[in-house]
Amino acid sequence: MPVQVFIAGVNGYLGWTLAQHLSRQGHAIGGADALLRRVWVDEMGSVSAIPIASVDERLAAFGERFGESLRFFALDLRDHAALCAALAHFKPDGVVHLAECPSAPYSMIDFQHADFVQRNNVSGTLSLLFAMRDHCPEAHLVKLGTMGEYGTPNLDIPEGFFEVEYRGRRDRLPFPRQAGSWYHCVASDDRRAAGSGNPHQQVQLSGLPQGTGVVCRY
Repeated sequence: MPVQVFIAGVNGYLGWTLAQHLSRQGHAIGGADALLRRVWVDEMGSVSAIPIASVDERLAAFGERFGESLRFFALDLRDHAALCAALAHFKPDGVVHLAECPSAPYSMIDFQHADFVQRNNVSGTLSLLFAMRDHCPEAHLVKLGTMGEYGTPNLDIPEGFFEVEYRGRRDRLPFPRQAGSWYHCVASDDRRAAGSGNPHQQVQLSGLPQGTGVVCRY
């Protein structure tokens, strides 16, 4: 059954591929992107390993290939009013959150970069949660994460929570994070914002930590 899918970070290397894949399955695709990845690459004096067309060229090619347009919103998730307007207009059944800075080295350059990654990733997620609560509360959110926030413990990492006994008492607690960069510290904060704060927002949410293929429901 075709559904409406909104991809935050739709112009990224994951978002754009996902948009094409879902469109081939017959789903209606919309998405938002602030085009920051291109800015970061230019800032570092680097280039993409694979040539990337402009967003206008991509959108035109998408319409030609699939016979229908991708509803694109040029916005930053931290622009809460613009995000709310986009979700209210598109009315998604599902939302995929890929709109974060994913680079540990970038976050470690200096204070300005560490601060940017903190604000971009955590505030963007909070904005999306509240916008979904207010404008598409029935939609399901799928959020990409990273296993790097756990570090490299010398035991198996459970699916989110684990049973612990200490001084004769037992409890079920989140598995400890041992982040090795500011980006991974931010990822831990971001996961707490989405997981611990989410019951108050009443948004259906599944987290997908990279590198495991395991989906965790909060």
